[in-house]
Amino acid sequence: MLTDLAHFNNAKRFVTPLVDIGVILAVIGLGLTGAMYAAYSQLNGNELPTLIIPSALGFCGASLLIAAAGFLSAGIVTVVRSRLLDADCLSTTAENSMLTAPRVGRIDLLRRLTARARASLEPQTVSLAAWPATLVVLLFGALAAAGVTTGWHLSVDHAADSILQRVLAGVLLVAAFPLLVLERWFAGTSDQLLPDAPRLERLLRVPLTACLGLGISMTLISLGFGWPIWIERATGLMIGLVALELMLRSLAMFFVPFAPIERLTTVADSTVAGLLRFALPDFHAFSASVRQQFGIDLSRSWALAFIRRATLPFVAGISLMAWGITGITALGLDQRAVYQRFGMPVAVLGPGLHFHLPWPLGVMRGVEVGVVHDISIALPATADQTKVSQPSTRVDQQQQSVGAEAPPPASADRLWNGSHPSEQSYLIASETNGQQTFQIADVDLRVVYRVGLSDAAALDFAYRIADPETFIRATAGQLLVGYFSRYTLLDVLGQSRETFANVFRTELQKQLDGVSSGIEVIAVVVEAIHPPPGAAAAYHNVQAAEILANSQISMQRANAIRTLASARQAATGARNDAVAAAAELVGEAHGESVLFDSAREARRRDNEAFLLERRFEHLAKGLAKSEFIVIDHRLNGRHAPTIDLRSFDSGNAGGSRDTLSPSDRNAGPDDGEFVAPNSRPKAGSNR
Repeated sequence: MLTDLAHFNNAKRFVTPLVDIGVILAVIGLGLTGAMYAAYSQLNGNELPTLIIPSALGFCGASLLIAAAGFLSAGIVTVVRSRLLDADCLSTTAENSMLTAPRVGRIDLLRRLTARARASLEPQTVSLAAWPATLVVLLFGALAAAGVTTGWHLSVDHAADSILQRVLAGVLLVAAFPLLVLERWFAGTSDQLLPDAPRLERLLRVPLTACLGLGISMTLISLGFGWPIWIERATGLMIGLVALELMLRSLAMFFVPFAPIERLTTVADSTVAGLLRFALPDFHAFSASVRQQFGIDLSRSWALAFIRRATLPFVAGISLMAWGITGITALGLDQRAVYQRFGMPVAVLGPGLHFHLPWPLGVMRGVEVGVVHDISIALPATADQTKVSQPSTRVDQQQQSVGAEAPPPASADRLWNGSHPSEQSYLIASETNGQQTFQIADVDLRVVYRVGLSDAAALDFAYRIADPETFIRATAGQLLVGYFSRYTLLDVLGQSRETFANVFRTELQKQLDGVSSGIEVIAVVVEAIHPPPGAAAAYHNVQAAEILANSQISMQRANAIRTLASARQAATGARNDAVAAAAELVGEAHGESVLFDSAREARRRDNEAFLLERRFEHLAKGLAKSEFIVIDHRLNGRHAPTIDLRSFDSGNAGGSRDTLSPSDRNAGPDDGEFVAPNSRPKAGSNR
């Protein structure tokens, strides 16, 4: 009978505490892991996080989810026990009443039968203690594992400032106190009253250990120590192992039958959590458990007895050997080390295998040799912004990061119409309308450096420089500020980059040598010097206007040269024509002068002959252009032609020349004469 079992009789007493504690732990755990996941999503989206959630709080939330899985599953099982106990009590009461009562009414009999039928349906309640409780453990175990994974990938640099870290550490240490009270309360609860108490006590050790470990680690990190991060990582690893164990136990129930309800307990249990205690593991309890479940008596095994006796000497020997191995150091081809004997540097050792005193008597401080680094010069970000400066990378790593045929990375974008993470803005002095002002220029400058190859440089680098990248950035930033304060924007943009890089490298090397840093600056690469991206459009318009003005000036100069050439050509042609005409006139005048002199000489010698020749010459010229009739007086006869040269009236003003026959002519005293009465020859006519 269930009423004879103590844990069934006390089930109703533990239902409310188990469910309430489980709900509270689940809400807090889901809140912390959800906030951490939101911060992680914002960081992956390259956004500034609105919430600063350290990974320690995410680990703490995952541990609370593990404890909530145990409490909720135990609460479900306890609720089932309480209901089964109530049903068993009703059934027993009904049966006893029917047997003991000699005479009952019909109504009482009907009530008893109804109670008995209701009790017969209660075995279905047993199934609630099986799969629902198991699925709850599986779900919360998966959520805890997801929270640990997210917290593990969350960057350590995302942590808040030191004051907030100390406050959160104090909250975690204070939260460990109620968890300790719960753990001690369930540790003092008998498994006869609550069979799930030992399992809950073991699961409560997980958030208790997480709060203590994470609180201590956050306190030490806020004080500036770096090694406590390994405490945080170890705590997260422990929580992840417990979550994985819960998931495996839940999945195993798909292949293992559930125990009877009298012996059924929650699936939420962890062997890893059972190891979280100050005492050594109880091997006798482990042996008894193995003997009970598998029938193997480990106390009678000689092999285990031998291992128990040989464990301490073996561990001591292995520890001594491991300590001795710390005195052997192998350095690669790109490595060297400064050997410290009893805290005093005695030598600089190069690549190869070296034997020295074990740690901490002999310590090797590694120093690079020949490794070239490339860093961008950018001032450190403020406390409320994400760092935009990228760590230095080796040149061979940069060459191997992008293939020859692969698309170019985003860092290869050198167009200055958009901002780049490696650019830094500087103020440059200028003058506008006779007044002093300033302008802004963005500079993308990279420094290629390495550790000096000498032993002295290795010693300086090992003991004088804690963070070479930050030191180089700070020194280069000071030099750039001083440089841009002496020049204007036009001087900066117009100066030769090669000259600027050489001068800047010399000044930077001088500053580094002044503090004995041991760093050798190989080159200074000027990627870009340009106005800010916001002024890109205006600057492009200015450049376009300047290019247009220069092109128009060139076109006008070409037109002027063309017009001048045409004018010169026309002037030369007119001059040549004038010179030719003058030469012709001079030649003609000279020829006339020669002819005149010759004519005068001919007239002087023979005047009559000269005049006769001239008369004939002019007569030949005149006759060549005129019509004339030759009349010879020796022409006679009756039929000789007659030319009438008389003029008539105005109707024939132009005069007509008619040829008359010999019979109509006016015969004169002489047949060979022509008579033209009242008429005279026309002007210009020749006889």
